[in-house]
Amino acid sequence: MGKRFKAICGIIFILFCTNSYAGPKSLAEYPWQVVNMPMLCGPVIDVNQALQIEGYIEEEASLGRYKALPDGQIVYIIMTYKSKDIPGHILRTIETAGQNQKCVLQLTFDRYIIPEKN
Repeated sequence: MGKRFKAICGIIFILFCTNSYAGPKSLAEYPWQVVNMPMLCGPVIDVNQALQIEGYIEEEASLGRYKALPDGQIVYIIMTYKSKDIPGHILRTIETAGQNQKCVLQLTFDRYIIPEKN
């Protein structure tokens, strides 16, 4: 009987201590660290001009908000550009509110769009 009682208490403890949802709010609560990563940064005007010269076209934009919450203040914007010359080649940039810098985050190739599941 003691083992069953301990097992039941353990299961109840696990259920009460486990988040039963996922989303921006729960991700913001993890004790993650901000890390440095290789980026290419420059003045917004210069980076935009270089992207145009190199044949990149704006494809999508996404806003980053304070504490990663959907109703937080806008903190940064991520832009995705596609290459006019190389099929499947994209790059992403980030601009932070209030700064005059734009950084290229990643250059990737062989882009594949995953179909949505119904």
